Amino acid sequence: MKGSALKIILVLIFVFTIYSTGFSLDLRDIKEGGPPIVVENGVVFRYKEPGGNIPKKVYVSGDFNNWNRPLRMFRNLHNVFVLLYNKIGDRGIVLNEGRYRYRYLVDGLWKKDPLNSNIVLDEYGTELSFFDIKNPIIVVKANPIHIKDNFYIFYYKNDGAKNVSLVGDFNFWNPYANPMHRNKSGLWEVVVDIPPGEYGYRFLVDGIYRTDPFGMSLVYDRFLKEMSFVKIAKK
Repeated sequence: MKGSALKIILVLIFVFTIYSTGFSLDLRDIKEGGPPIVVENGVVFRYKEPGGNIPKKVYVSGDFNNWNRPLRMFRNLHNVFVLLYNKIGDRGIVLNEGRYRYRYLVDGLWKKDPLNSNIVLDEYGTELSFFDIKNPIIVVKANPIHIKDNFYIFYYKNDGAKNVSLVGDFNFWNPYANPMHRNKSGLWEVVVDIPPGEYGYRFLVDGIYRTDPFGMSLVYDRFLKEMSFVKIAKK
């Protein structure tokens, strides 16, 4: 195999490893084009020419990326151009609830999605495709997420919990200081004012202490029980 061909294959393997890890829909398995698919950690775009023609290059842009530089899509083995949009923004939010318009740039020509019947007109009368997001898409790679100054947001995932509180060195392990509430995405969340320092913490879930599933570090308390640990640096 020639070096250039091997390089292309390695790049494709790298790309699909990035874009197909961590969610249930594997981009390599998509066989048909169609409207965007909302998944747990982003939105999957899939483009395929209805007539069987295979474009050379396909890009996508829309409200989801503020119509900035079009994003290059990648062709899988089924000749479907795919892309997982999962850029994490403020508070870990990829996209908030709402309506998002988009178009494809196919070999230099802007097109609506040929397989999406949801169409709106812009102020110039141009047809734009759209999709709706009912609940915010939030991706948590690690707690806590910095908001501003000394304010941080903690998330906790437990669909069956009835009451969750954040307790730790920063609130003297007071179970009433920082009760969490369930947001529209189903995650428990709370915003806490934490000065710089090192802190142990846990979640109090229906009366039982739990370590942080999104936490990066674990330490042991004086009773040799695990607790999560975070170091807050000066901003």
